[in-house]
Amino acid sequence: MIRARDVLGSGSPLSRSVTHWEHRDGQLAMAEAVEAAFDRENHLFVEAGTGTGKTLAYLVPAVLSGRKVIVSTATRALQEQIFLKDIPLVAKALEAHGVRFQAALMKGLANYVCLRRFHEAKLSGSRALDATFARIADWVSRTEKGDRSELDDVPENAEAWRDVSSSSETRIGSGCEYFDQCFVSRMRREAEDAQIVIVNHHLFLADLALREAARGASVLPPYDAVVFDEAHAIEDIATDFFGVRISSARVESLVRDAERALAARPPRGAADSEPLRITFDGARSAARAFFDDLYRQGSEGESRRVLQTDELTPALKEGHQALDVRLAALEASARARGDESALTVARRTGEVRDDLRGLLVAESSSDEEQPSDKVRWIEVRSRSVAIGSSPIDVGQALRSRLFDRVSSVVCTSATLATGSSFHFAKARLGAPPESRELVVASPFDFAARAVLYLPDDLPEPSAPGFDESAAARIGELVRMTDGGAFVLCTSTRAMKSIHARLPRMGLDLMIQGEGPKHRMLERFRESGRAVLVATMSFWEGVDVPGWALRLVVLDKIPFAPPGDPVVAARCNRLDQNGGSGFAEYSVPTAAMALKQGFGRLIRTQRDAGIVALLDRRVSRRGYGRALLAALPPARRVRTMPELAASWAELASLQSHDPDSPPLVAHARRRGS
Repeated sequence: MIRARDVLGSGSPLSRSVTHWEHRDGQLAMAEAVEAAFDRENHLFVEAGTGTGKTLAYLVPAVLSGRKVIVSTATRALQEQIFLKDIPLVAKALEAHGVRFQAALMKGLANYVCLRRFHEAKLSGSRALDATFARIADWVSRTEKGDRSELDDVPENAEAWRDVSSSSETRIGSGCEYFDQCFVSRMRREAEDAQIVIVNHHLFLADLALREAARGASVLPPYDAVVFDEAHAIEDIATDFFGVRISSARVESLVRDAERALAARPPRGAADSEPLRITFDGARSAARAFFDDLYRQGSEGESRRVLQTDELTPALKEGHQALDVRLAALEASARARGDESALTVARRTGEVRDDLRGLLVAESSSDEEQPSDKVRWIEVRSRSVAIGSSPIDVGQALRSRLFDRVSSVVCTSATLATGSSFHFAKARLGAPPESRELVVASPFDFAARAVLYLPDDLPEPSAPGFDESAAARIGELVRMTDGGAFVLCTSTRAMKSIHARLPRMGLDLMIQGEGPKHRMLERFRESGRAVLVATMSFWEGVDVPGWALRLVVLDKIPFAPPGDPVVAARCNRLDQNGGSGFAEYSVPTAAMALKQGFGRLIRTQRDAGIVALLDRRVSRRGYGRALLAALPPARRVRTMPELAASWAELASLQSHDPDSPPLVAHARRRGS
């Protein structure tokens, strides 16, 4: 019987066939722990430090287990890396042992074109003059996979793509006339035949929510075990999928799809056209009035805030009733048409009506006195408004729907433990306390190759002059390293403010949003002297190995926004139960995020550089000790002269690397 040690251990065919193969004790320890979890049907939590090689450490035992295993990742980029790079490596290694297997890649439904929606949009003529739609139409005629990743030149937020993409709301199933050609159906058939299925957390949790809401319905094929890579991201994503959200965009999309679905099949006579037009116009008008009233409840630019019961004014309730009447008429019209597309519209309309009633119909006073498991909120932005509710605790739902139903769930990440304990992660995700645990330290020499700069001479982050002082200090740091910097901010406001204040210094200064994320990263890697100012989306899941990234600046401790309704509700619940929401939720959450930000710097054994945290609270507040204890053991300095000396050492170290680029000598002169 082949075991993980036979594949990943010293002297294995894999070690002989892979160039620059390194035996990693941590990787083998993790692989054997995962193997034991599958064998004994246990749940397992593993923190695997950067450089452990955790992907092979779970893929090899997953294949050898013979079970149907879902591997769920945080991002599409990581999905593709596992499927296109790691799976072929494992397949080659196991083939040497006589083991063969099939793997499949499943992305979220919105990544695939829906042929029915595409043809309905084409027939409606609404996109006749749309150049983006014309590009999509040309691609649809040639594509074999229907995956929008093939459309590099179509913006991610293109309205034309939203009009033709698939979704759980719009899928009809076997009754669709395009079912046999459907790209999603083909993807699902491939997944059903595969032993290893690579998905992302959004798709996995959408499937989990769908199974609960519609008994027997599912997106994913049946499975025996699950591996969550980047498991620290699960709670936030689950919060979205186990909650309810009704936005002006969702209602507008519904009416637009209804118009196309019903117009795509000519009515029985001209007399039918006018009532349909009145139905569509009435729904749009009522939705606009309702959401305009909601818009006035908040202020533009807010992220989210709690929607109080006394804000459900008579005018808002009347607006809801008017919208419900119009949606009822739309639902009835769709049901009367009777074909599969129309019935899908009817189902979606009914779901929107149910969700709105659940959010807006006042609870009885006796119910309001009871502790709620959800928090109701409103979100107002410049172009949209939404209302919704989110669960305060997703752990209970994940426990009943996942951990109690699946024999082996493996959760792994480079940032999953707080200290050496998984108590926080287990509690947040609802895992049984007896789930097995393993911490695998990173093999990287952080003490020799990384410096943590912790200045305490800057203003408090809440002080009016912080952005100006932070930008000036970042300018000094960037001048020292000659670029090669990520400046990671905790808010969009801070990102824009700091970017505007940074001196150019002849460097390639970029800001998140200038272009697609992958294009900006390519530009950053190729430049060697770039400075990228970004927000939390670059704090994790971004990989820039080598000397191109040698400085990571974190503007503040990444505490979750205390004003966010979900964060506030979770902290309040801990406070009410005799604990401390700040100490038991805010600090551990920030520690994980801080570790993720730090993790951008050192990606390989040869990497080196500086991480700078400009928030003096980490040195002056009691909770700072817990935050710093979670970080890798880099050298710590507090003054610029100390940092300059350390930087000269790092640059000298890097200059002796035969693979280091010529710019090191220049960077060394800057830092000396």
